[in-house]
Amino acid sequence: MQELIMTTVFRPTESSPTGKFPSAAFCVFSNRFLAIFVALIAVKIRHGSLMTGAPLNSFTPCALSNTLSSWSQYASLNFVSFPVQTVFKSSKIIPVMLMGKVLKGSSYPWGQYFEAFLITVGVAIFSVSSKVCFGFKITFCLLKIC
Repeated sequence: MQELIMTTVFRPTESSPTGKFPSAAFCVFSNRFLAIFVALIAVKIRHGSLMTGAPLNSFTPCALSNTLSSWSQYASLNFVSFPVQTVFKSSKIIPVMLMGKVLKGSSYPWGQYFEAFLITVGVAIFSVSSKVCFGFKITFCLLKIC
């Protein structure tokens, strides 16, 4: 839904002469507010209490990281299309695996690296499949190149 809001061109106004939704931060915070509201209701129904044994500062780094990444995601829609953003988001699997190996010493079988590569390629093909290349779908062009 947020992607639709951020990519739709509305009637231009004085505050938004481009016609695009002017505030990625509003999308992020309204999304987070609704998520917190729904989570509070679910926790209250399921557990009967909103109190938790974990201190609040245990959740803070994850919450801030999630909020900042969402804001970046929505703000980037002002500069790139949604399919391009999806390709880049799906390709982060490979650097995450590489950094896990470098920073944490995690080891992954070569098959998992290959799977991550295939996922990235598959999402890239799917994301651009609506584009046309020399009168053919881009998927056909990519297959022809291979």
